[in-house]
Amino acid sequence: MRSSANYVMTAHVGSAGDMLELDTVRKTVSIINKENARAEKVRRYRWDHGYDLQEPSPLPRYYVKCQGRGPRVKHALAQGTYRRRYDQSLPLNLAERMDVYVYQR
Repeated sequence: MRSSANYVMTAHVGSAGDMLELDTVRKTVSIINKENARAEKVRRYRWDHGYDLQEPSPLPRYYVKCQGRGPRVKHALAQGTYRRRYDQSLPLNLAERMDVYVYQR
C-alpha cells in the first residue's frame, strides 16, 4: 500500500507500454487543465456580465511528477562522485523505473 494518495503508477523506462501509459496520463492532465481554464473564463464572463451573483473561484490545476527509482550507488560511482550522491533523488535519465504522481498546484 502506497502512503501517498497522489501515486498513479510505476513505469519501467525500458517498457514501451509503460511509456505510452505515462504519455496518456500527461495528456489527460493537460486536457483537464485546459478544460478548467476554459471553464474559468466562462464563469468569469458570466459573473462580469451579471448572469451569476457569486464571484467564481479558481478551479484546480494539476501536474505530473516522475520520481526516478533504481540503483543509486552504481551510477554515482560510475560518474566518479561520492557513493551517496543520489540518496535524495535519482535523475530520470539514470532511473530503471519511475513512480508517477499527480499533484495539485
